[in-house]
Amino acid sequence: MTTTVREIIQSAMRKVSIIQPGEVPTDSDFDISVESMSGLIDSWSNDRLMIYTINPYYFVAEPSKQEYTLGPGGDWDIERPMQIQEAYVNYNSQITGSPGNWVITNVSNTAALPIAQANDSQWASIPIKRLNAVFPTILFDNGNYPLRTIYLYPIPTQYQVIVLWLWQPLDYYDTIDQPIAFPPGYERALIYNLAVELAPEFGKLVPEDVLATAINSKMTLAAVNSSPQTMSHDRSLGQSGSVWNWIYGDTIPIPH
Repeated sequence: MTTTVREIIQSAMRKVSIIQPGEVPTDSDFDISVESMSGLIDSWSNDRLMIYTINPYYFVAEPSKQEYTLGPGGDWDIERPMQIQEAYVNYNSQITGSPGNWVITNVSNTAALPIAQANDSQWASIPIKRLNAVFPTILFDNGNYPLRTIYLYPIPTQYQVIVLWLWQPLDYYDTIDQPIAFPPGYERALIYNLAVELAPEFGKLVPEDVLATAINSKMTLAAVNSSPQTMSHDRSLGQSGSVWNWIYGDTIPIPH
């Protein structure tokens, strides 16, 4: 989908009779609508089922360093993620350069060693947090804003490539003629859900069919973005080399 903020807003306004076909909103109406649209997208960024992709990002962990800030201007300088989905050490990746200018190569032909993510209680329960080892095996994310702080345990004794699969916020739009690019289905969901957001701002009621479409279009995206949920089990409970899919009540073979 490629359209503009202006087109999305005008379409949403028409759905709840804020404007009529051919009518152009005032600058003030556009300002109110841009604010509502930005808030709506910001809210969707907190909903995992509205996130359509999770991508890997590569960072360098330095010897004897345990804490790293993650976010704009931080040690690991990217847009602040909503959440860390998975974490790994990329064993045997090649690192050149210097802090702030690292160059990481050979990322696809390496072994990915999983790093467990600890919650607050689990991290607090580690009695001696400044132990050293070649590879970190535990990551703790304190969730701070605007920079998250990431702690690695044990502290690596040599340079390591840390791979974080990150849930990034949806794109933010704050000007009227910005182009919008989302996968198929998002335009409809955005128009109808924005219409529901705008109606009370302009003293309008939301027609039942508009509300139903807003709900259904968002549910459709959630279904597309959902990930299969599996659960491993003891081999005595099922065939060897399989995991249990608790949704469908069946095993999924794991290729050897």
